[in-house]
Amino acid sequence: MSSWPVSYLRKIRYSDVDSQGIVFNGNYLTYYDDAITDLFLAAGITAADMHGDGYDVVTAHAAVDFEATASLFEDMEIGVRIGKFGNTSLTFELESHIGDRVTTTASIIYVTVDAATFRPITVPQSFKNAMQAIHADPIPGSD
Repeated sequence: MSSWPVSYLRKIRYSDVDSQGIVFNGNYLTYYDDAITDLFLAAGITAADMHGDGYDVVTAHAAVDFEATASLFEDMEIGVRIGKFGNTSLTFELESHIGDRVTTTASIIYVTVDAATFRPITVPQSFKNAMQAIHADPIPGSD
């Protein structure tokens, strides 16, 4: 998964699976959130930094495609990157794998908001610069 600036690793546990013995579909959003958190940390961005600069991000949309199952005790790797920046939004691309088997692909859109009012604001250039610094390829909309 070398095209991903960050990969999140997770061993599937009892609490992750449903009565079918596979990862419960709703758990993937938690895994994605963990991967996105690792992406922010790799870029040197914390919630305290964003709040200090007067902004935050909130989830606006999530779409998941389920390709294959993941089962108890398997090691899952989730790659995450920013696919593009909009005026007030950023789109994450994610993909989970068990070995070479793709289990899910996803797209999650965050909106940048004023930390006090939660009204949408333009994605700060400092945020774009920090994210671009850890991505090998240019992120559309980062300039």
